[in-house]
Amino acid sequence: MPARSAVLLSAFAPRLWSWGLLGAVALLVLAPLGALFYGAVRSHAPGSRRATWTLENLQAVYGGLFESGWAQSATINSITVALPVTLIACALGVFLAWAVTRTDMWGRRLFEIAFLLPMLYSPLVGVIGWSVLADPQAGLLNYLWKAATGAEHSLVNVYSYTGIVWVMVLYFVPYAFILNVGTFRAMDPALEEAAAISGANLWQRLLKITFPIMLGSTAAAALFIFTLALEQFAIPGFLGSHIRFDTLAYAIYLRTNAYPADLPGAAAAGTLLLVLAAIGLYWYRRLTRRAERFVTVTARGYKPALTPLGKLRPVLFALCVLLFLAGVAIPLAAVTLRALIPVRTTGLGLGALSLANFSQLFEAEDILLGLRNSVYLAAGAATVCAALGLLLGFRVVRRKGRETAATDYLVAMPIGIPGTVFGVGMLWAYVGTPLYLTIWILLLAFVTRYLVYGVRTLGAGMMQVDRTLEEAATVAGASPLRTFVFVNLPLLRPVIASTWLIVFMIVMREVSASVILYGVNSVTLPVLTWSYLVDGSYGIASALAILQMLIVAAIVVVFRWAFGVDVKTRSTD
Repeated sequence: MPARSAVLLSAFAPRLWSWGLLGAVALLVLAPLGALFYGAVRSHAPGSRRATWTLENLQAVYGGLFESGWAQSATINSITVALPVTLIACALGVFLAWAVTRTDMWGRRLFEIAFLLPMLYSPLVGVIGWSVLADPQAGLLNYLWKAATGAEHSLVNVYSYTGIVWVMVLYFVPYAFILNVGTFRAMDPALEEAAAISGANLWQRLLKITFPIMLGSTAAAALFIFTLALEQFAIPGFLGSHIRFDTLAYAIYLRTNAYPADLPGAAAAGTLLLVLAAIGLYWYRRLTRRAERFVTVTARGYKPALTPLGKLRPVLFALCVLLFLAGVAIPLAAVTLRALIPVRTTGLGLGALSLANFSQLFEAEDILLGLRNSVYLAAGAATVCAALGLLLGFRVVRRKGRETAATDYLVAMPIGIPGTVFGVGMLWAYVGTPLYLTIWILLLAFVTRYLVYGVRTLGAGMMQVDRTLEEAATVAGASPLRTFVFVNLPLLRPVIASTWLIVFMIVMREVSASVILYGVNSVTLPVLTWSYLVDGSYGIASALAILQMLIVAAIVVVFRWAFGVDVKTRSTD
């Protein structure tokens, strides 16, 4: 009987592991979501003895969509910002992806790296940079405009609807670029070559061949960016606060930071933003499932060809230079300049450059605390996501079944949940526990949200490891654990490093969930940057943003040197 029990246990052990992992992931993901909907039907904050069941919060939010109130205006504002941002960012991203992968444009390899630089820093860098440049009263561009023309009115105003869209477009262009560059690179050029032989010029080939083939990839990227734009908190939050232009994400933040805090109202508003994001993700997943309709890569080999631009070569190069200057170089230069100016002035004030703002950084206790917390959280979340991603990715790829498919689906769910919404759900789920307002609730939130990067990236790497290598080790007498350690791990080392780096970069610049969940002793660099920016301390906020970017850049360089890891993101769907 003991021998029979051991045989049964060994037979069912893999299934028990799979079901156990499914239960753990379900608890991580569904607890905040369930708590969010629970909070939306409570009358008071969690833990209050006066709390009762009510539908007033949901009625105020969903009923307010048809009345003139904050819910209606915030929803309209969110959509009217997200739509143009999506269209313009995708158009520019597709153009840049085509330019660096399918043409003989000058410096295309260099541009491919340059357009990924915004992935190193938070959206607050764009906010600070364009506030320094295009503030209607003290912006450098407006100062130069008035000095050159003698005009009394400002040239540009970043504190406007147009300014919000402009800064958000520049922030999301790299996302559109990354989501399309791989598809362009993998596209079989045979159809374009056939069209060229038939006499079609460049514009005809683009309009009738290239872009129609890219329609599925572009539409999927557009829906994904639309979802990200809906949840964007920092850019429309800060810029829009100057003109009372609130989006849903910022309205949720205001309700959690008001006195007294309206956590039930924030939870109800979070459910609405979650519904809007879910609609975008639903159509995104439908398009990516039907991606085979747009396949041009087949078993037949091909050599990617570059489109000769001819006289358009300098024009295309100039356009890419302008986009790089507007989206990366000029805002970064403005942030750096502001970090070196102790007191904000209406002019350039180059004679007053100093390191005073940086000196204050290292003298303030909260800065050192935020620096330590950010590095600990980023490194901790990256390590846990890489370790769990390795385990879950192995199970998903090597142990097919309904439970592993469900685990894979649950792991991907949090990436579509807006950060502010997820933060409110975490508050409701863990209030009253030792995790509340500590660094550990932030770590748990980051691991839950970004575990998908580990699972999908390492799962893709696992697919590239031939099973015959594992089978050979098993035949040689190696146990499953020994096979995994000495066969899989060495082959997956670069992928593990890449996963660690991606999660580290994301956590270092995350602000949406952090600004909801942080406490006095768990403040992070992005939260401090936001706080200083809201308080009007542009110099210290700029210095903080530069410090944060330098830390991430240093880690990227180290990983590039040690593991040969490039700064690239991978699809999570």
